[in-house]
Amino acid sequence: CIEGIGDDEFKLDDEQRQRKFAWRKKKYTHKYGNYSGWPKEKTTYPLWNPADFRRDQGGHIIYFENVDYLPFHMGHTGFHFHNYFETTQNLRKKYMTYGHPVREAENMTVGEMHPDLDLMVDCVLRRSTWKNRHNTLSSRLEEFEGRIPIAYGLEGYTVARHLELEKILMDDEKGHDKSWHDNPKSKDWYEKIPN
Repeated sequence: CIEGIGDDEFKLDDEQRQRKFAWRKKKYTHKYGNYSGWPKEKTTYPLWNPADFRRDQGGHIIYFENVDYLPFHMGHTGFHFHNYFETTQNLRKKYMTYGHPVREAENMTVGEMHPDLDLMVDCVLRRSTWKNRHNTLSSRLEEFEGRIPIAYGLEGYTVARHLELEKILMDDEKGHDKSWHDNPKSKDWYEKIPN
């Protein structure tokens, strides 16, 4: 949301950042460069983007809660939603611009971009998940042990969203002939997941 706020005149361009959508170079910060790279005739300091907030303001370390119903007893610290997007184009934009950008997302199938998305595509399109290290649950959502997003508790929500997501994926012009396993980045990614 923050990207669309403010006058473009006071936003840093890609050359003034470490890379596209990343945090600002030191000469555009107060802390490290006293804004030495920013034109003195500007009437305000450069506006921040999300990466600036995360990097310069720090944050809090969130520790996993100890729960006995999950492997390694590592509970959730939050939910990483992929399915609130209304189009696959918006989803690709998110993956091109978020904290760990997938620069090639515009030219990839949804499943190629990230293993979580690959699993989502397999689930929604009712395909086998045998190639995925992370599988879908064999139990129904009502039987899931542990916390789930509040919206999932609303009667009819999950079925309606599942059908909507199926239509969104079927309308995607990139198709679904490739998966995360076709992405070269997947080769050592799975070795790093604990068994």
